[in-house]
Amino acid sequence: MTEYGALLRRLLDFTGSKLYAVADEVGYDVSYISKWCNKDLLPAPKTAHAVDVALGRFFGQAIRRDRAEAAFDAAFPGAGAEEELEPRITALLTEAYDASVHHRTAAAPTSAAEAELFVRHHEILGRLRAIPTPGKGETVVCTVDLLTLLKSRDFPALEHLFHGSGVHIHAALDLTAFQSGGQEEMERLYGFLSRNRASFITLYDGAGLEREGLLAAGEHCGMLMSMDGRGELDALVMAQGAAGTHLRETAMTRLSERPVLLSPAQPEDMRRGGYRTDFYSRDQFQFFSPYGFEFLLPPSVCEPILQAGGPAAGPVWDLRRLFITWEEVFQKSHINFYLLKSSMLRYLDSGALLFADIPYRMSHAQRLEHLENIKERVLANHDIHFFVLDDDALPPGPPPGFGVYLSPKKLFLKNPSAYLAGTGPMFYTVQGDALIRAASRYLDGLQTLPACRSFDYRDVPDLEQRYGGMIYRMLTLPQEEPG
Repeated sequence: MTEYGALLRRLLDFTGSKLYAVADEVGYDVSYISKWCNKDLLPAPKTAHAVDVALGRFFGQAIRRDRAEAAFDAAFPGAGAEEELEPRITALLTEAYDASVHHRTAAAPTSAAEAELFVRHHEILGRLRAIPTPGKGETVVCTVDLLTLLKSRDFPALEHLFHGSGVHIHAALDLTAFQSGGQEEMERLYGFLSRNRASFITLYDGAGLEREGLLAAGEHCGMLMSMDGRGELDALVMAQGAAGTHLRETAMTRLSERPVLLSPAQPEDMRRGGYRTDFYSRDQFQFFSPYGFEFLLPPSVCEPILQAGGPAAGPVWDLRRLFITWEEVFQKSHINFYLLKSSMLRYLDSGALLFADIPYRMSHAQRLEHLENIKERVLANHDIHFFVLDDDALPPGPPPGFGVYLSPKKLFLKNPSAYLAGTGPMFYTVQGDALIRAASRYLDGLQTLPACRSFDYRDVPDLEQRYGGMIYRMLTLPQEEPG
């Protein structure tokens, strides 16, 4: 561990601070904070001072909040008690950073890390395929436009770099196509996220990065890539060791200068600052549910679900307020629900759903009550529409992995596998207006597919006559059988 990392860890322990809180303050992914603390990674030289100032401010505020100034002076005697608290902490971090850089330079081998140039197409692909799949906690950084890579026929040679469970991916995304339509591009992007839902992906506005061509996998493997007009790789420079680390840090610095478009989030992020409350303050919504159906639940299941969540699900009052908010929203808003036929049948069979952050399995009686409540809500609000997609008739591709929550100003995704299998981010939040508008157009486009059937209040009598008896029998039969 570097001197800088050891000091940062001491400050975290002294103030009782969480890594994600520090990450929010300095604007870096939490994986980087972890590596600064526990490995040999250092902030990039270009941003090191700004990071140290932000850390000084963060830790200073925490120490003042806890009235721990005297304890800090005793624990960090070299901090110069005559100065203000924040500059003292910044100075300690800067001193430790300089010492770590000096130590790293002195310990580096005298010979520079070897860089290899590949220009033959088959050699380029072979070299990319030979790169090990990154492991949990490792990082992939890419300034090449993600859509350009996804469209390239050479992408299979490097796709494995994005597949590792727990890998942190930082990539550029060109918004041009999304601003002028973006339905096809949105389908590609959603498919990429679904295939890699065990990875933590952050996307940045790629404007100005068109000529960078940087790709890094892990700590010490960096690449310069060139692609021709057909989207094929025509040159690759691969660097290992210190040179590879330099390319990775350069790529991350270039991305960190660009606005974030999509980033992982945890449940506390969705609660912080009233994010969910603001989301539901609108009057138009589109929801896509690939797992269960958490909406239009009967009031009687609220308390059983909250009890099933336990302390890990967050404050009960917050979840109860969300339930009440949904009740109000579904009474008057214009809402489009998109469902896969397979997930709808699976829910009727198993009763498994996710309410907010709580996995829950509805009993047969609760499922019947849920269906009755859906019918009543649809008959009362004629602006509720359902669009059911037949999986077998959809274009080939990966199965959808994320629930989509879309209002006119906000878009976020929820990852069922993060709750069920413990892998990947629980949420993604989307900050780019161009992506939000493109997602809305994409969902609207689903309504025109031959595989899509629409239902609203006018269809309730026919659906009840055709399927009501069968569903009722399916959900009551298990209770009638002898135990």
